[in-house]
Parts: sequence; structure tokens; C-alpha cells
Amino acid sequence: MKNIIKLILAVCVLLIVMSSCKKTETKSEPLASLNVITAVIGGGNVKLNTNEGDSAVAYNWKTFGIVPSKEIRLYRTDNPSVIYFKDTPVTENGGTYSVFLAGQGSTFEPIFLKENLPAFYRDSIFGVRIVNLSPNSTPINVTLESATGTNVFTGVAYKQVTGITTFPLLNILASQPERMKTINFQVRDAAGTLLASYQLPPTANSTYARVSIRDQRFKNISIVIKGLMGTTSGPDAFGVFPVVTSF
Repeated sequence: MKNIIKLILAVCVLLIVMSSCKKTETKSEPLASLNVITAVIGGGNVKLNTNEGDSAVAYNWKTFGIVPSKEIRLYRTDNPSVIYFKDTPVTENGGTYSVFLAGQGSTFEPIFLKENLPAFYRDSIFGVRIVNLSPNSTPINVTLESATGTNVFTGVAYKQVTGITTFPLLNILASQPERMKTINFQVRDAAGTLLASYQLPPTANSTYARVSIRDQRFKNISIVIKGLMGTTSGPDAFGVFPVVTSF
């Protein structure tokens, strides 16, 4: 009889433990990745949904986690009534997406993309694409400083996102003097006039984290055309900024 009682007690304890474990189980929601790139003329920092702690800084980028198939709302941090993007795009668990925020005044022209880019290259290759978010720009060409007569990107219109073009990083650097190793992309109009340039820095800085010659080896980067063509000063001046595009 004692053994039977012990057995019954043991079974009861086991059932209690199992019930307790079930009550404390937590279910994690599926997640996708959203890269927010901000280039609205006169715009400010941008928040996502009810995320209280983080903002995507103006003329910069930030990656957020999102729940697939739920609404995405991007709004100005200091004025939540200014909505840059509000939609429920088709997204999936583990997917990677980008939204480029463009436009000026009260007209916002976001570009939402599902990213499907090569994640990694061999032999120090790195990939570059151009995104034109300058609303008053004419189609632009991009050359390398080391070969100004050759367009590596041609006729990139407003709101156009080019495909990836790859470059042999070590070959480009090897052709330069040891103390002057740089990679400089030059933005030009159709007549070949130099409008802006972007030099991939040797080391990353606090403004654009993970953007440098060393960081971009084997990876992708977007060079974003921003501001107003003809504007030469202030935050909305015509120029470029980099966006990490290997996720």
C-alpha cells in the first residue's frame, strides 16, 4: 500500500510540474528585417510603429525588426502626424526588406523593396548600387575617380534603384600609391559635369557605422543620391550618403 501511495504522489508531482511548464511557455513571434533609409527633403528623424527608443536619422539608415504581415508605419520623430509610409506590404518570416523615404514638402514617395542580394563575395570583390533620391535631379551618371571617362552607372533617374555592380577592391587599390589608397565614386550629369563625389573611407566613423574599405570587402553597399540639385549648403544640399546593403 505504501508503494502505491508513493507512486500516486510521484505521478501527481509530475503532473503539477508539467502543468507549470506549460503555463510558463512563451511563443516568439516571427520576425523580418526592415532597413529604413531616410532622404525626405526637409524631413527629420523617423520612427517605426510604436518603437519608442530608436529612430532612423535623417540622411542615414537604420535596420529594424518587424513582424511579418503587420502594418508598417513610419513617421517623423518630432511630429507623429507626419506619416512618411503606412502600408501592410507582403512580408515573410526571415525576409529582408528596405524602404527608401523620398519626396519633399507634403509629397512623400517611398520605395519599398524585398531585398535579394548576394550576401558575400570572394577575392575581395565588393558590390555597389546607386539609389537616386534627389527629387529635382536629372538622370545622373557615376564614374570612378580613377577612370572618369567610363560610366559605371548611366542615366540613373529619380527613384531608380540600380542593380549591383561588382568591383575588384584589391585591384583598384593596388593601382594607387601606398599612402593614397582610396575609392572615390563621382556623380555627374549627362554632360559629364561633376556634381558630387563619395570616397569610401579607410575606416568607419560614428556617422556611418560599418562603412569602410575594410568593412565592404566581400559585401554590398548602396550609394544614395540625396538633396536638391543646385543646392550647395545646408542639410538638403545635393550630395550622397552610404547605406550598408549586406544584411
